[in-house]
Amino acid sequence: MRHVKAVAALAVVGAVALATPASASTALASRLTLSITPESSTGGPGRSVTLICEPTGGTHPDAAAACADLIKANGDIKRIPPAKGHCLPVEIRVTAKAFGTWQGRQVSYSQSFTNDCYANQATGGHVFHF
Repeated sequence: MRHVKAVAALAVVGAVALATPASASTALASRLTLSITPESSTGGPGRSVTLICEPTGGTHPDAAAACADLIKANGDIKRIPPAKGHCLPVEIRVTAKAFGTWQGRQVSYSQSFTNDCYANQATGGHVFHF
C-alpha cells in the first residue's frame, strides 16, 4: 500500500510540475540576428552579430544598450528614435537587417541606408553599432 501511495504522490508532483508555466525570462527571451551588408562590392565585407535580450547576451559588442533600445520600442526597430550626431555624406549604400524572435513573436526588419553611419544613427545608435 505504501508503494501505491508513493507512486500516486509522484504522479501529483509530476502533474503540478508540468502545469507550472516556464519562467518569465525563458518565455520572454528574445534573439535577433543583425547584419549590415554593403549593396555593392566596393563597400567591403558585410558584418553580422547575434543579440539576445532578457537575459542580455549574444555576440553584439554593446548588447545591453541595444537591448535597452529594443525593450523601449517593444522590439520594433522602426519605433526607436534616431540618435543625434553627424555622418559623413559618403555614399556606400548598405542594407541593415534584423530577424528572429522578440518575446515569442517573429520579427524582421530590412532597410537601405546611404552608409553604415546613417544606418546606426537612424536606429538609435546602438542596435546596428557593430
